[in-house]
Amino acid sequence: MQGTPQSRSSSSNTVGVGKTDTVRCYCGIPAKYAASKRTRIGDKYYGCPLWPRGCGFFMWEDNVVVAVNDNRGSGSTQMEERVEKLIEEKTSMAEKLCKLKVKREKDAEEIAAMRQENRMLHSDCAKHAKGENFLL
Repeated sequence: MQGTPQSRSSSSNTVGVGKTDTVRCYCGIPAKYAASKRTRIGDKYYGCPLWPRGCGFFMWEDNVVVAVNDNRGSGSTQMEERVEKLIEEKTSMAEKLCKLKVKREKDAEEIAAMRQENRMLHSDCAKHAKGENFLL
């Protein structure tokens, strides 16, 4: 079972982590583990390692719950398999979302560069038009 968060709220929700898994952010990568320097000074937390450009995942360490495999039977196994599949789908979607956010930023930068080039070309056209009017 991967340690993906249950929701985007930070302090009131918990996240399940298997005995050998680590907490993962919404990007699907292992979350950064650090100590707070601002609020709750010294308390440990998990956060997206790509911050500020990443998914924005944040969770205090005391909200992380270790999942225990209690072998409740075959019905439980089917449900666990379904949960695992849903977690994999969520991780996949989170990875896609993270990639789309990066692409959106690159596209925004490219659009800004194109707008600047457009302004320069427009200015050059205006200068040339003034020059032609002067000659006529």
